[in-house]
Amino acid sequence: MALRVPRGVVGRVLTAAVVIGTGALPALGQPRQAPGNQKPDPAAQAQAQAQQQEIQSLVRLADTAMSGAQAPAEFPIQFQNDFLKAQGNRVWVPITLTLDPAKVASGPLTLYLRVVPRGTTTPPAPTAPANPKDRDKDKDKNKPAAAAAGPAYPYEDVSFMDVKAAGPGQPIRIYRGIGVPAGSYDLYIVLHERAAAAPSTASAAAAPAGGKTSVLKQPLDVPNYANGELATSSVILAERVDQLPAPITPDQQSEKPYAFGQTEIVVSPERKFKKSQELIVLLQIYNPMLTPEKKFNLEATYTFYRQDGGTEKRFNSTEPQTFSAETMGAGFDPSGNSSIQAGQGVPLQSFPEGTYRLEIKITDKLSAKTLTQNVNFTVTP
Repeated sequence: MALRVPRGVVGRVLTAAVVIGTGALPALGQPRQAPGNQKPDPAAQAQAQAQQQEIQSLVRLADTAMSGAQAPAEFPIQFQNDFLKAQGNRVWVPITLTLDPAKVASGPLTLYLRVVPRGTTTPPAPTAPANPKDRDKDKDKNKPAAAAAGPAYPYEDVSFMDVKAAGPGQPIRIYRGIGVPAGSYDLYIVLHERAAAAPSTASAAAAPAGGKTSVLKQPLDVPNYANGELATSSVILAERVDQLPAPITPDQQSEKPYAFGQTEIVVSPERKFKKSQELIVLLQIYNPMLTPEKKFNLEATYTFYRQDGGTEKRFNSTEPQTFSAETMGAGFDPSGNSSIQAGQGVPLQSFPEGTYRLEIKITDKLSAKTLTQNVNFTVTP
């Protein structure tokens, strides 16, 4: 049985290329200079100093975990991620952190992220600006020399958040985005329940004062989308796609990793959907074979298999999608930063409750290469 999927449901959701740079630890804790003869705000200075102490404590914990020593793990952190191609031969890695509200309190939390090459055990040597002009730029941004001369990681960031559960019995979810080149990495995640009023001092050997702290080391194998081989992004299952009032800015990208231009994907981390919902499937296709005239020809098929009692049977499929120079429009060049946007919006009314596997098969008709992706999901009442 073939499902007939309404056209235009998914659209070109992922068309905006993600523009990213290397994450840099912000120089928090350094109060901005008051203009003119205006005196600095003591409250702002105290807050900045408390934040700087908090950052230093979390950095030390990441150093401890890198060295192989035991780090605090006072509540579990569930990790999920996706991979999408970004500009400049880099890869955009949206991550989802899920916390149990029964084990960690909602409210003020500090999140520190650090990406290092796989197996790194010590911080790299500090780096300084290449010339005085760069140091002047740092001064203009109120970045102290110490921040400019810190260790250089592929990605490093810190966030001061006030998080809440989505509702009673619902988990706490934190979304962030990381931009790195292809490669094998270790991602260190440090989460700390921040006290409402941070203390004026912090022990160099202990976890930061306040509530619980957990450190998670997560291997991260980032695919190479720039090697010319047929590939796809992760398969993203979404509950809905929202239109934003305005395109997100580069400064907002990390906190909204599934926002692209003026569109934001509301992902389903648990991959559970009600029968009344529509299953939105999204993915990008990279590096199809091109003729000298920039012609290409791809086909995507979507087949659903129902899993029941340890067995699996084919349930149904949707109509194949064709991607070619003719269907994508004149001037479309998949060899540049443009990617082929594939996906389906599938109503679930006809799906009995249970667990399913969706098999997506990409066929490059010019090269005769095929690529298959699989993703599981559950349909509930």
